Amino acid sequence: GFGTANQTVAQAQSVGATHLFVMVDPGVLSLLDAVTDSLQASGIAYTVYDKIIGNPDVAHTDAAAAAFRASGADTLLGIGGGSALDMAKGVRVLAGAPEDASSADFMSTNPNGRPTPPTHKLPPMIAMPTTAGTGSEVTPWGVVTDHKTQQKTGIGGVNVIPTIAIIDPELTYGLPPFLTAATGMDALSHLIEAYVSTNRNPILDSLILRGIRLISQHLRTAVAEPHHSEARMAMMEAAMLGGIAISSNWLGACHSLAHQLSTFADMHHGLACAIMLPPQMRFTSPHPQAIERYADIAHALDPDEVDAEVAADLVDELIADIGLPLRLSEAGVQEGLIGTMAEYAMKDLNWTTNPRPTTAEDMEAMYRAVF
Repeated sequence: GFGTANQTVAQAQSVGATHLFVMVDPGVLSLLDAVTDSLQASGIAYTVYDKIIGNPDVAHTDAAAAAFRASGADTLLGIGGGSALDMAKGVRVLAGAPEDASSADFMSTNPNGRPTPPTHKLPPMIAMPTTAGTGSEVTPWGVVTDHKTQQKTGIGGVNVIPTIAIIDPELTYGLPPFLTAATGMDALSHLIEAYVSTNRNPILDSLILRGIRLISQHLRTAVAEPHHSEARMAMMEAAMLGGIAISSNWLGACHSLAHQLSTFADMHHGLACAIMLPPQMRFTSPHPQAIERYADIAHALDPDEVDAEVAADLVDELIADIGLPLRLSEAGVQEGLIGTMAEYAMKDLNWTTNPRPTTAEDMEAMYRAVF
């Protein structure tokens, strides 16, 4: 809720923190003064670490873990978007591991694509998101790129869910329109893929549809009016619901496709999800296991619609309205990358819970559909 960032000290004290390792996105350093002032007044020591990169990789995550160990801190505080929180989770996993361990050692290796949870003791972590997108504040994993294998995948497990999440919509007021739009589309992709997943949990259906409605009703306003409190609150709730949804239901082919755009073209993850969501929806929605679910999605996006085939068109309209490109070429992606990305998309096992099974040829066709 509004103003909850002011509870940082109290929440840190509640987990027994004596020294916070504050991992902050350099783009939101202006938000840090209020936090550090309150920490100083409380007597809690802190170390600030701002070497956060978009699409965090193994090398930067391992370096941050080494800095955490050297600092003597006992608790993590992640402030920023998904990249900051993902890196903080990677540091958390490595904090209790042998010093020669790497985040690559904990990346997804199981046949189902999910990472093996760490078994050692982990330090407490407080997550303070400054974007409304990834829902990383409530998910079990951070997503890290391994440039040696050219794969972007998860690290973590249920015990890596942040100890405390401080979700304050005021922290998103300073987001520029592009980041508001792109992170909002990341949240929408989470909700839509989770709703049609073959691993879906029916208990979450109403929450997921609520999240989709919130984004349909409020993302345009959040982009156009950055200080619109109702829109910002709605988007933070939707992102959180998306995080809860994928933690249970998993994802689909859209994320297998999007991850390659981040790895090979260094595209912002939310933008990658925005571009790849409509072709994935058109590919998947005719499947017998999915058609009714996409009809529900269409109705959540527009109360006047009940046709599954319209759902992707409604997403296209939203993307255009918030000023994001609909085509890979508009985003600077080279056509020569498509074949390689399609091959690697098959190694990203998010597609295994897509209702319609995919092949490398299908992946390539979806890339080309929006090139």
